[in-house]
Amino acid sequence: MSNVALIRKLLKRLFQVRLFIILMSFLQRVAKAHVPISHDTHSKFSTIESCCAGLTGISSARCSQSTLPLPLYPTPPSASSPVASTRPVAMPVSGAPQHANLPQTSSPPAAGNAVSPNGLPATLHFVPAAVDHRSRYDNRPLVDTSHSSGIPELMRTFPNQSCPWLNGEWEMCIHPEGALYLYNKRKRTFTEAHIGECSFRLMDRCADALYDLACTKKQNFDADDIELVVQPVSANQPGSCQYYFVDHVTRTLFWLHAYDQATNGVFDDIEGVCDPSHIRYALESQYWLHCERYPKHELNRIELLKELREVAVHASAEIITSDDSLSPFGADELSKILELVNHLQENAQETNFPHSICVVAKIMHYFSKAKYYNFCGLPCARLDADRSVYNENTSFHPLISSLSLALDAMLFWAPQTHLSDLRRVWVDRCLNSPRWKDYNAKLMTEWTGITIYSTVMLAVDVSFLAVPNVNISTSQSLGIIATYLSIISITGSLVVSVLLVRQNQRYGCESADKAGDFLFSMTSTFFGDKALATVNSLPYAMLMWGMIYFSIALLYNVFKFTTAAMLASVVSGCVVVTMFILWFIWAARELHIFKRLAVSILSTRSNVLGHFGAP
Repeated sequence: MSNVALIRKLLKRLFQVRLFIILMSFLQRVAKAHVPISHDTHSKFSTIESCCAGLTGISSARCSQSTLPLPLYPTPPSASSPVASTRPVAMPVSGAPQHANLPQTSSPPAAGNAVSPNGLPATLHFVPAAVDHRSRYDNRPLVDTSHSSGIPELMRTFPNQSCPWLNGEWEMCIHPEGALYLYNKRKRTFTEAHIGECSFRLMDRCADALYDLACTKKQNFDADDIELVVQPVSANQPGSCQYYFVDHVTRTLFWLHAYDQATNGVFDDIEGVCDPSHIRYALESQYWLHCERYPKHELNRIELLKELREVAVHASAEIITSDDSLSPFGADELSKILELVNHLQENAQETNFPHSICVVAKIMHYFSKAKYYNFCGLPCARLDADRSVYNENTSFHPLISSLSLALDAMLFWAPQTHLSDLRRVWVDRCLNSPRWKDYNAKLMTEWTGITIYSTVMLAVDVSFLAVPNVNISTSQSLGIIATYLSIISITGSLVVSVLLVRQNQRYGCESADKAGDFLFSMTSTFFGDKALATVNSLPYAMLMWGMIYFSIALLYNVFKFTTAAMLASVVSGCVVVTMFILWFIWAARELHIFKRLAVSILSTRSNVLGHFGAP
């Protein structure tokens, strides 16, 4: 019994000790839970740094909203250092977005370092940019098919949950085309919606810094009629944002730094752009692109529709009364535009619908672009659609001139006709849209007719070989060889005609921008515009050679196997037909063979003598 009692006492004591240990451990945990949170900057944003560490890698990476508090309050920095104006502009700012003071500038840091306590790059790079549609239409996110849900009961509200990380200042807007973009009414800032949370936070910080810099560069900076568009650059440029400001009063874009790449982004590679009044039209065309892309504007729609009506009416009258109209639209298109203006005036007082702004801005963009291309308002302005505003390039190249003369003669001077038509459409590397459509319709008609003629001639050649008098076994005879050459030429004409018709169907009905890109790629060769003119004239020239070869084969067989009386009749008929053909050529002034040949030879001779310094 004593042993049993002793064992019970020992077990009781062990249970008490174990209970005491558990109780002390619990009290320690409770004490740790009540310790105040440290205000150390690095510990506070450790989760943010780990979450946004991929900002330099994938811009669409999303972070947890609970671990990414968006800083909203500015901390005033020092304003002692000057503002840099080089491109790209590196501008270090404080960890929180700034809204009232000038951020300092410094050289850009190396990629992948200089991270501020809030997890974003400490140095911001501002890259001036033009309105770019590719950032909206290219590289869009795909639909996630891994998640799907049904319709819950009593579902009567339908919020857009595409951007759950947005704060209260930003709102989601839907373009009439369906694209989603973001707008901040207080900051009057736009951006695209297909970005991640970290990229959004970077963009928001860049917007504040840009407004601070604008207020510093211009003390009376009034943002009531100013808008800002900010878009993060690709992931391989950390901390970089493209931006541009929009001034609704002057209908232009502006930047806070020198835009060194304006030649490609705004000027469309047009040479001789230096006058500010000329640059204004280029910026105005960009302004209308912005309005069409972000149609959340409070514009005076009544006055805008009146202006559009006046512009469209004048362009319509110019097309009716002149063959050299500079209008970017044809007569049928302008009549449709006037009908649209009449419909839009019915709801001109409404400001809740962005559709009318998109329509007006899209049309005004083309009129502004036409003014810019034609050097409107300058002494050298283009007043005729087929008149160049640059000095003609008279440089002589012996190889090009010799080959061009030889090709013109071999192709019956058809390239010259196509070249003159092409230069009425493609003037100074600028495309006249109405003339382009007429030019393509003319080409389609020509090639379709040549295809029919070539098919008939091919059947005639094959039938000629089946004539009993034509001995196919005598393959060395001139008649057989000429017939074979005729078949080859006619077949080549058919193939080239089909290929050109297919190409014309692909590019002929495209928009002016795509047609301009096509013409630029076709004429940017060693021979320039003459290359495209030569290609377009190949079906006609090969058909003519096929007819000539067939005529040689026919006459050879006639002269070889006929009597003297028959030979005299055939010769007189050939002479009469030849005279009629030459008479038509002379009367119609179609080719001017001898005149063009003489002019070409004399011009080549003078250029050669001038090239070698001879008198």
